[in-house]
Amino acid sequence: MKASRFYLAGILWMSLLADGALPQATDNQAALVKQSSIIFAGTVSQVAATSFAGVPKSAQTIVVRVDTVLKKPAAVSLKKGDDVTVEVKDPAAFQNGTQATFYADGWIFGSGVAVKELGHEIVPGGGTPGAVGTAEKTFGQLQQEISDQDLQRRVATADYVVVGRVTDIHQWTIPKSAAARYRTSEHSANWHEAVLQIQSILKGPRVKRNKMIVRFPQSRDVAWANAPKFEKEQQGIFILQKDQVSGDATASLGGYTVDAYTCLKPGDWLPMTDEARVRSLLKK
Repeated sequence: MKASRFYLAGILWMSLLADGALPQATDNQAALVKQSSIIFAGTVSQVAATSFAGVPKSAQTIVVRVDTVLKKPAAVSLKKGDDVTVEVKDPAAFQNGTQATFYADGWIFGSGVAVKELGHEIVPGGGTPGAVGTAEKTFGQLQQEISDQDLQRRVATADYVVVGRVTDIHQWTIPKSAAARYRTSEHSANWHEAVLQIQSILKGPRVKRNKMIVRFPQSRDVAWANAPKFEKEQQGIFILQKDQVSGDATASLGGYTVDAYTCLKPGDWLPMTDEARVRSLLKK
């Protein structure tokens, strides 16, 4: 990955010199933030080391003390002051005391967190007072820009976009006809089904009896940590695709066979407060 992809954090910190002006994100910066599941700023405390047992130590592993968390899955426990193991691409770029923003994906989760670096940006001059707050503010702006672009693509390619309420949750019993296609592993999804009462269809044809089945992984395994989890009486906007993941594209609803849908990516479920925004993006 080219170095130009890693300019985001540098821009974040250097924005202090611009009298409070916030920089605009480039497409490359947005792509890197979108690609990463974990983003944090921190200070290197050890090189060629790991932060907890079970992580293979090498010349490419460093321990970083977290200064601020900018992005992470809800299921991952990570906060300021935690020690994180980072498998970096270029260990020569780091020494004790180096401050940087890390763009990463999850690697190993146990008594701590270990991630694989996708990119980083060294903080110029070791950082300045207040820089963390500015980084968070600019990152929030960047997330909103990415969110609008990404959301517009999602609703454009979705089979359905609906406003609805979950009336029931039950574990999905895998039918014998799908068992041969369903692989059980340590990363099994533990599929559950949400019965969705449709209140409004923003995109898609009419639904019989105004009900749908949304199949979702209840597992908190790292493979499914980012997927939305649903609860009874939960309301919101559901961006749905026909199920092509679980092993069976159909479900049973009220004695009838219906299509099953999934809502697997962060942002495929949105709170009711985003309804006007979604409607606006659907018109573009």
